[in-house]
Amino acid sequence: MPLELRMAWRNVWRNPRRTALTVAATVFAVVLVMVAVAMGAGTHEKMIEDSVRVNAGHVQVSGPGYRAKRTLEQYLPFDEQTAQRLFAAEGAVGVAPRITSFGLLSQAGATRGVAVVGVDPLREGSVTTLPGRVREGRFLEAEGVREVVLGGRLARVLSAGVGDEVLLYSVAYSMESAYELFRVVGILSLPEATMDRTLAVITLRDAQEFFVYGDRVSEVAILAGDSGAVPALAGAVRRAIGEGSAEVHTWRESMPELEQLILLDDAGMYVMLAILVVVVGFGILNTILMAVLERKREFGVVLALGLKPRAIFTIVYLESLLLALVGLAIGLAIALPLILYLQAHPIPLTGAAVEAMALFGIEPEATWKLKPLNPLGSILTILGVAIVAALYPAAKASRARPVEALRSL
Repeated sequence: MPLELRMAWRNVWRNPRRTALTVAATVFAVVLVMVAVAMGAGTHEKMIEDSVRVNAGHVQVSGPGYRAKRTLEQYLPFDEQTAQRLFAAEGAVGVAPRITSFGLLSQAGATRGVAVVGVDPLREGSVTTLPGRVREGRFLEAEGVREVVLGGRLARVLSAGVGDEVLLYSVAYSMESAYELFRVVGILSLPEATMDRTLAVITLRDAQEFFVYGDRVSEVAILAGDSGAVPALAGAVRRAIGEGSAEVHTWRESMPELEQLILLDDAGMYVMLAILVVVVGFGILNTILMAVLERKREFGVVLALGLKPRAIFTIVYLESLLLALVGLAIGLAIALPLILYLQAHPIPLTGAAVEAMALFGIEPEATWKLKPLNPLGSILTILGVAIVAALYPAAKASRARPVEALRSL
């Protein structure tokens, strides 16, 4: 072991109390930074997952121009060949075709404008949580005929319950009037108020017949394993369907407000973490600087004996790095098991947080997610701060004057 490193290690433990306080501050910073970043990653993943699982999916495939106009004129042919190509796209966990349009729903003298969504009952559950959000009755069945599931608020406005018949009126793709009686088989409980007030879900087969749509669909929602796999999945889908025949959009394009919310949340979190890291940096600076001032005579004597100023600089600099490395090692040993435990045991939220998260259709839970870059980023950040904080004390120690130190003996 080099002489400078042995001396630095010895000097670190010459004042155990001061060393323990500095290491504790570093440990606290590492744990807090890693837990905060993991909570941000888990919360954002939860926000994305819950939002796309309500309706949109991670990736949407639609006919050219559908995102801008959203009418039946912009369609996507969905034959068996297209379905197989989408199912085989690398990274696709679930695929759900849909027909989306607008209409009027009437029952017992009450009429409301609704968003009519035709879904495949067998495939919808692989992409969204709609089948699991039925609070009364049941979800649509593949063999069911003229069945409808309504949002909870819409059902209350129409005074419609399970077993009642409602009249759906709209305009078909052929520009003819379309109207038909549907029997309510289920009532949904949706976290997003607008959707809960307007959503009417029927089977894809009924929608194709009602709108005279043949084998066309409005869009196909595709679910990825997690949000990190979305870019690769979008690329695979584009290759599967070919250029120009359809449009492929990710959740970032279909839900820009969610992306903006995540960016704002990230900005606030990183500002707080930056303040914390700066405070830790000043703590390390203060510790090393105090140690240098206390050993002013010592440095003067060793310089008079022939030790070069560069060696003094190296010793003090290594002391700072050793303090940071010890704190990092202990911090990682505490933070990693803690994050893994929190990742496996989300914490339910109560109070105002429930209402705030419900506005975005997010389940009220505090979640964590450990990403590989989390420990690496925390280590490099704290280590970088320690490297910068040690420069001034090390330079001050190397500029000690032997004559002044010897006079003070």
